[in-house]
Amino acid sequence: MKILAIDDERYALQMLVETLHKVRPEAEIIPFRRASQFLEYEAKDTFDAAFLDIRIGKMSGIQVAIELKKHSPHCNIVFVTSYSEYAFAAIQMRPSGYIMKPYTEEDIRNEFENFRYVPEAESKNNGKLRVRTFGNFRVFGSGNTPLKFSRTISKEIFAYLIDQCGYPVTSKEIAADVLEVEDFDRPTSKKVSQYVSDLIKDLEAAGFSNVIIKQNRQIQVNKEAVDCDLYDLFAGDTNALNSYHGEYMIDYSWAEISDSAERIKSL
Repeated sequence: MKILAIDDERYALQMLVETLHKVRPEAEIIPFRRASQFLEYEAKDTFDAAFLDIRIGKMSGIQVAIELKKHSPHCNIVFVTSYSEYAFAAIQMRPSGYIMKPYTEEDIRNEFENFRYVPEAESKNNGKLRVRTFGNFRVFGSGNTPLKFSRTISKEIFAYLIDQCGYPVTSKEIAADVLEVEDFDRPTSKKVSQYVSDLIKDLEAAGFSNVIIKQNRQIQVNKEAVDCDLYDLFAGDTNALNSYHGEYMIDYSWAEISDSAERIKSL
C-alpha cells in the first residue's frame, strides 16, 4: 500500500507518519510538509490512501484532495485536522474519513478498516498487468510501478484495445479511430504495424508477453491477462462500481463515444 501524508507542522507530520507505520508497517509512506511538494511529485496516480491536514499553507488539504482525485480517483482520502469548522467543506469531497486532532493509533486503525475503496495492494495480487480506465488511462506493472511506453501513440493504441474488451480489431480500424486517418494506404498500414510492434515490445520488456494477441491480421487484448477496472465493472464488481465517478479514459476523445463508454452509462 502507498500512502500520502501531508501536514505543514513538522512534529504533527512526524507523529502522523509514525502512527501510520505502526498501523500499516508494510506500507510505503510519502510525507510532505508543503502542498507544492505534492504538486511536483510525478507519481500522483499510485496512492491508495492519503491523510491530509486541512490547513497546510496557501493551498488547503481540500484543494490537494481535489488534485489528487484527478490522478487517483480510487484513493481513500482522510482529513486530519484541529479545526472542526472545516468539516462541512471536507465532507463535500466525499472523503473516506475525517479525524480530529489529537487522535490515537486506534483512530487511524479504524480509518483503514472503514476505507471507501479497497486498496489495490490488498485487493488483488495475481501477477497480472493492472489497467485503470476510470479517470486517466493508467497501466501498472510489477510492484505497482507505472509501465513506461516507448511511444505515446502505442499507449493510446493499447487503451483502444482495452476499450474493445477483447474483441479483435484490424489495423484499418485503429488508423480510423485512433489516428483519425480515413485513407488507409500502405504507409499508414506500416505506421500502425510499427506502433503495435512497439507496444508489444514494451509489454514484453515489462514481463507481460501474453497481453496482446495477433492472428489473422487482427489484434486484440487477452482479457485473462489483465486486471482491469472496466472489466470488473462489467462483471458486476462492487468495488469497481464505487471507484467510477463519471470519467472514463479522459485522455482520449474517441473514448467518449466508444461502445464501452455507452455501456457504462447504461449501468
